[in-house]
Amino acid sequence: MDIKLKNISRKKSTKTAVFILTVILIVLTVVQFQFVSYNDIIPESLIIREYSQSEYFLTQEVRNAWYEINSVMENRGEVPKSAHYYYFISDGEKTYSNVEGKDKNFFKQFDKAFYSYEMGTWTIGENTNPGGITKFYVSDGYTIYISYPDEFINEKQQEWEESRNILVPFAVRVGVLAVLILTSIIFLMVQTGKNQLDDEIHLTKIDSIFSDVLFSFFIPLAAFWIIGISNLYYSGMSHVRQMYSAVWIGIITAFISVMCGIILLSLTRKAKSGRLFKHTVVYLVFYKIYDFFKSLYDGRMFERYPLTKSLFYRQLVFITSSAFLVFLTFLFFLLYVPLFLIPPVVEIVIIYWYIKGNNKTFEDINKGFNESLGEQMKAERMKIALVTNVSHDLKTPLTSIISYVDLLSKEEDLSETVRDYVNVLSEKSNRLKNIVSDLFDLAKSTSGDIPLDMESLDIKKLIEQTLGDMEDEIEKSNLQIKTKLPENSLNIYSDGKKLYRVFQNVIDNALKYALPGTRVYVELEEIDGKAVAKIKNTAGYEMEFTAEEILQRFSRGDKSRTTEGSGLGLSIAESFTNVCGGKFKVEIDGDLFKVQISFNLDK
Repeated sequence: MDIKLKNISRKKSTKTAVFILTVILIVLTVVQFQFVSYNDIIPESLIIREYSQSEYFLTQEVRNAWYEINSVMENRGEVPKSAHYYYFISDGEKTYSNVEGKDKNFFKQFDKAFYSYEMGTWTIGENTNPGGITKFYVSDGYTIYISYPDEFINEKQQEWEESRNILVPFAVRVGVLAVLILTSIIFLMVQTGKNQLDDEIHLTKIDSIFSDVLFSFFIPLAAFWIIGISNLYYSGMSHVRQMYSAVWIGIITAFISVMCGIILLSLTRKAKSGRLFKHTVVYLVFYKIYDFFKSLYDGRMFERYPLTKSLFYRQLVFITSSAFLVFLTFLFFLLYVPLFLIPPVVEIVIIYWYIKGNNKTFEDINKGFNESLGEQMKAERMKIALVTNVSHDLKTPLTSIISYVDLLSKEEDLSETVRDYVNVLSEKSNRLKNIVSDLFDLAKSTSGDIPLDMESLDIKKLIEQTLGDMEDEIEKSNLQIKTKLPENSLNIYSDGKKLYRVFQNVIDNALKYALPGTRVYVELEEIDGKAVAKIKNTAGYEMEFTAEEILQRFSRGDKSRTTEGSGLGLSIAESFTNVCGGKFKVEIDGDLFKVQISFNLDK
């Protein structure tokens, strides 16, 4: 049974229904208060049974009477004829009263509301509520009697009881509503964040807002509610206007209740999950400041580097102890204590310890660096040797495969299907041969063990020769080659065969990956004593890589691999350019892919 009730209470539909019920109860309560205010019912009548004993009587009737009488004393005027009370005022020379020929006993007979001022002292009737009348200031020399007739008091008492008769059932209704609202809110606060599957607190999207930001929303919401209520209510409204005002007040109250309820439940979930205070802007700001200063001393940034961490802590100890010794030196000196020479001596010892410890750490760091560098160099040499050996070992069987495939292709009695298979084998084996050759060349150029035939050559003619040799590939590519070459020759000192391979690879890369129907630009110019060649094309795919990434071995920009390639072309071009004494640079600007190759001119 308990489990069943637990499941029901944690259902989203149940919590939603209780939330809506709570909003409705709040709206009903506010509307109840609004109707009471429309009827000008005095809340004090619910607590005080006697009208003459109420604070309302003292503030609304007696105080007003006092203001009118005080005006008479100051302006030598008269109290309005419509006054509901009897009064007598005398300063010893002139007398004002609305009951001629009456003495003090006449006023005292109305002991439910009798007030007297004589000899600088206020007195009251036996059944009169003292209230605050004794605080009214009157100049000495005045005699004042004020009383209210029983008829007036009885009439007001009847109105007072009528108000009480309305307020008692109203108070009962409001009390019941308050209990229901409080019970519903407690239920929602207990169940919010929980579900039927576990007892964990599950946060929602609104809980991602900082707690103090959420809490600050209460202020504008409360202001909006107060302003809305104030603008919709004024005294003397007709019954129709009262109904219209009540409807709008209910709508505004419902909206504010929903918003405040959402915020309250969010803050409750945060409190239950332990994130109420920690997930605030104020906490985060102060924590960041605290954490920053703490990071200056705890050495967390060097956690993975023991040697650097030892340097940091040694430095921290050195700075702290030195500052303390400097303080001691000045203190001893100001106090004329002969011990002021001791801190400098201790400082010398600390400096010696600091330098000696640092030198030892630096030696360990250099040793570790050299060992790491040696391991890297060894790994690189092994990798290059592996690639070279594998490439060399693949050449012999691959040559045999190509030869036998060539022999098969010359057989005349092959069926069309078999001949297609032979053609595929020939194509793929030749491609594999090119990849192996590329690997071998790349390994040799990377290791530096590559023969070079350096000579003075015209780079302009080399580019023209490369374009001429690739004419068939250019025609098949459906691309236009636009050249911009200087009229005069530009001589550089390089290896012509290697540089021919560089331009071949770069232009071939442009033909493979350029957007169909666009142009490939091949330019050459002299800039600051250098021959600078540029090959530019518009990519036919989205280039989601950097210039550094595309120059990595086996890296291809076309992730879908819709074109054939080994991913070594640009890497080989860069390697050959470097060993030939030039500079190879790739630039990416949106869809524009640009390769720049530069060499010093041979003077």
